[in-house]
Amino acid sequence: MELRQLTYFIEVARLNNFTRAAKRLNIAQPALSQQIGNLEQELGVKLFKRTGRGVALTEAGEQFFIGAEKTLAEAQKAKDSVKEVINDPHGTIMVGALESLVQTRLPKLLVEFGKVYPGIKVFIRENTTEPLLDALKKGELELALAHGLDVKYSQHLLNLVTLKGICSKPLYQDELVLAVANGHPLEKKKTISINELREESFVSFKEGSGIRSQFITACLREGFEPLIAYECASPRTLVAEGLGVSVLPRLMAVSPGPSISILNLDPPLSRWVSVFYCEGRYLSPCAKIFLGFVEKYLASEMEG
Repeated sequence: MELRQLTYFIEVARLNNFTRAAKRLNIAQPALSQQIGNLEQELGVKLFKRTGRGVALTEAGEQFFIGAEKTLAEAQKAKDSVKEVINDPHGTIMVGALESLVQTRLPKLLVEFGKVYPGIKVFIRENTTEPLLDALKKGELELALAHGLDVKYSQHLLNLVTLKGICSKPLYQDELVLAVANGHPLEKKKTISINELREESFVSFKEGSGIRSQFITACLREGFEPLIAYECASPRTLVAEGLGVSVLPRLMAVSPGPSISILNLDPPLSRWVSVFYCEGRYLSPCAKIFLGFVEKYLASEMEG
């Protein structure tokens, strides 16, 4: 059994598809299939079963996957110790981040991180929570900064709440507010309830967004489903043009940009932003350094 075979097996298991795995590994699919076949023959069990859209792990495959990830993690750890990466931090990491975070806290954080660790290059993939956690599970990301999961919103975040093997640490809490265009009839109100918004059209974050799911749940509790007229990564821009109202993190609403009016929600709504990682999966020294920096930076920012 070779480490290469374990790498091939894990990629197929994460993507549930031989074609996509072969493309990511930059090898021909027949060669990949042959290596998996050789591995199954050596183990004496079937690791994958065919499904309508690809493959899935068998029961034996699921057990082997746990050991395979641990074995590769230990091998990578040994390589890193030889390179003395901790004493001379250098390398690259892929991190997923919420669109709202990229537009607010993340730019300054990355600048400060670059000053302290110039040898570590951080690549950011921007998206909403659901696709970020899906990418994390598939091994495309080492870390994801996303909306903290809460079973209270399970009817809209069912796939996220039930994801196996994904752990999280809360980082900070954001107050949510209502953004309306200047001159909007609601502008005179300082505070507004969710129930008073049943006739409004909304500009929302894209599907898979934790804020979107949280807001929809709050509306359903009041007996109505909100009319989402537009969805985009930057709702504030459309709100300023009078195309609808939107629920946004306060920091996003008060950041420089098109002029809008901000109303408090009653009862208040807030969301947690957490860092997500895969349980038992190897985190590179660079990823651990970045994680520690993010936790300290955001903690000091909250205190300040």
